[in-house]
This record gives sequence, structure tokens and C-alpha cells, in this order.
Amino acid sequence: MKKPLIVLTMGDAAGIGPEIAVKVLARKAVHEKCRPMIVGDERVMEQIEAVLGGRLETRVRFRPVGRVEDAAFGFPVIDVLRPAGVEIGQAKWGKLDAAYGDAAGKCLGAAYDLAMEGIVDGVVSAPLNKEAFHLAGYDHADELGFLAERTGSTKCYMMGVVRGVWTVALAEHVAFRAIADLVQKDEILWHILAMDRTLGRSGIEKPRLAVAALNVHAGEGGLFGREEIDEIEPAIRDAQAEGVEVEGPVPADMVFVRAFEGEFDGVVCMYHDQANIARKLQPKSEGATLFMGLPAACGTTAHGTAFDKAGLGIADPGSLAAALEYTIRLSNQGAQG
Repeated sequence: MKKPLIVLTMGDAAGIGPEIAVKVLARKAVHEKCRPMIVGDERVMEQIEAVLGGRLETRVRFRPVGRVEDAAFGFPVIDVLRPAGVEIGQAKWGKLDAAYGDAAGKCLGAAYDLAMEGIVDGVVSAPLNKEAFHLAGYDHADELGFLAERTGSTKCYMMGVVRGVWTVALAEHVAFRAIADLVQKDEILWHILAMDRTLGRSGIEKPRLAVAALNVHAGEGGLFGREEIDEIEPAIRDAQAEGVEVEGPVPADMVFVRAFEGEFDGVVCMYHDQANIARKLQPKSEGATLFMGLPAACGTTAHGTAFDKAGLGIADPGSLAAALEYTIRLSNQGAQG
């Protein structure tokens, strides 16, 4: 199979995005798995590469190209495509700037347009700063909302991966009082089946899934709530009938203990914090976020722009490397479910 062509965006130029992109692409092993290039401002990449210097696994150089078809993929030279309107030049690290938010949005949009056109196989976004993004006039809560609107995708969701355990949540950014009303059989079943398909595409032959309970002690047979009886258990039975290896509802205070001990490959959670408290207790360098339900594979880091570390050469590239690894795995299988 031909190595997938993956584009990495530089993210917010004032943050650690350019640095971690350079660190990841300085690893020869990355180029053995995919054909990577950057969508961003090559002058920003050169600026941070000069800071990193001999600390890189391999010194890299940057080659501006006008279109993807002009890329040579000749490591250690990294091809960089700069979209129209992106003019950062020398970045002012750690500085909140609407211009940088605008550039980050333009880079992400241009990168995903290439995926929509079938020119590239996947996109990995270095972190952008949401405040700068909003100051630039982008009316979206996050990158996923931006990409969903741009692609006309209506059933999009985030999936996290850390230490080999995949997570998804039914209720994401909603008020806590609204969560119980969103715990519905059809939605739970949809997320179980979507996770099973995704893990299969990633190379896990027979995924082992768990579904977290909503209520304390999984409801204690209805004593502490009926969501497990009325919604969660029926969804699990239907998924099992379709051949999915899934267990639950597992009490939320135990499901990740068991998952990180190797019992489960993925956990379907009822709400945002069930998934994210467990994820964020793990090393950030081992986690990645995947944007699902889009026409092509797309991943990003499990952390933000870290303005306080920008330009110092100390940022850990592990999360971006993980996002790239999972995007490569999913890109080989085409459109995401």
C-alpha cells in the first residue's frame, strides 16, 4: 500500500504547535510510515528550527511549495504549503493575536480542503488557540465545529485515545442538568457501533468495549436511577446481537481502572468528564484527540497551545506524534464512521 499523504498544520504560530511539528517531522521513522508535509508559514518553521538546532533527531530544512503536487517528500527537507493570506513571518511567541488565530484557521481550512478533494489522506492539526481563533472572527466552539460546517458533516464527535484506550462521550459540552436526558438507547447504540467500527479500522481485530454507567453503582438495580435499566442495558444487548464484544454498564469509578489494566480497548462514556478526567490523569504526551464523522481522518493533540512554553524548545511532541500515528492508521481506511 502506498504510504498515506498526511498534512500537519502549524497551529497558532505563537504557541508550541510549530515546535512540536518540527520535532515530530525530524524523526526519520515518521517518514517511513507516511508522506508528511506542513500547511503553514515556512518562515515560522525556520524560526523555531533555528532554536532547536542540534537537539533535533535530524536537522531539517523547509522547502516552500505552491501546491501539493510539487512536494518532493525528500527527508530531511520538509515541504511547506503556505495558504493565501497567511503572512506571519517571524512569530512573537506567547502572544495572543487575532492575526495568528486567523492564520491557524486558514491553515486548517486549507489542509482539510485538500482532504475533501482527495489530494491528501489525512490532516493533523497542531493546537490552535481558541481565544485567538474567536478574535479572528471564527464563530465556532472548536476545530471540530469549524470542520463540520466546512464539510457539511452533521454527525461529528470527538474520540480520545490515551495509553491505547479509546474513549467517546455521548454528552460533550452541555450543562450537567441536561446530561440524563441525552442518555438514550439509540444514541448509546450508535456510539457503541461507531467505536467498534473505528477500532476495527485502526487495526484492532476484535475490539473489546465497555459502556460506563451514568448513576452511582450503575444504579443499584434502579435504586439510584433507571437509566441503566431503561436505556443503557438495552443498547448493549442490541450491540451484542450485532456481534460487538461489549460489556456494561460498568460503574464509572471502575471502568477506567479495568480499561487501563488491559480489559477493554475502548470505553463509551455518558458525558464529557467521565472520559476526560480519566484521560487527563494520564500523561498528556501519550494522548490524542480524533475528529470523527468527517469525510477524512483528522487528529490533534490532547493539549493546547501552551503559550508559556512557546519558543523555549522544551515542548513535548508526544501528543502530536500520537495524533499523527492514529491519523495514519485511520487514513488507510478512507472515510470515517
